[in-house]
Amino acid sequence: MSRRKQQSVFDQVSEFNRGRTVTYPDCRLSFREISSRVGQNQTTVIRICDCWMQEGTTDRRGGSHPPQRTTSLEERQIVRMAVTDRSVTSRIIAQHIESETHHSVSAHTIRRRLQQSGLTARRPFLGLPFTQNHRRLHRIWCNERSMWVAE
Repeated sequence: MSRRKQQSVFDQVSEFNRGRTVTYPDCRLSFREISSRVGQNQTTVIRICDCWMQEGTTDRRGGSHPPQRTTSLEERQIVRMAVTDRSVTSRIIAQHIESETHHSVSAHTIRRRLQQSGLTARRPFLGLPFTQNHRRLHRIWCNERSMWVAE
């Protein structure tokens, strides 16, 4: 594995190793010695110890993503609208949700919710596909009229 590939792989430090990391400074060990014993990078050990000193916990922080704009009831309604009428667009669903709940939901959010529930976008047929029989009958029809002259 290349060095760049190795650096891109981030393993999460287990709760047990976090506890070990926090207890070693009490034994008067340096961060370098702790990192070699635990098997983690020195900056990781420093970060874990700083978090323990400031917050008193070794738990990982959650992500910083914003809260969801739709409730579970709205998500069920979005899926129901998309399943009952396959020709409805995400913009129409967003307008319908906004008219009922009085808060705006983007069409992109609607598409994300539909994808999370297993529904994917489909392009409508411009026309029905020809079968072999359709092609044969169409060829016969064209051959019969190929000698016609436009008047």
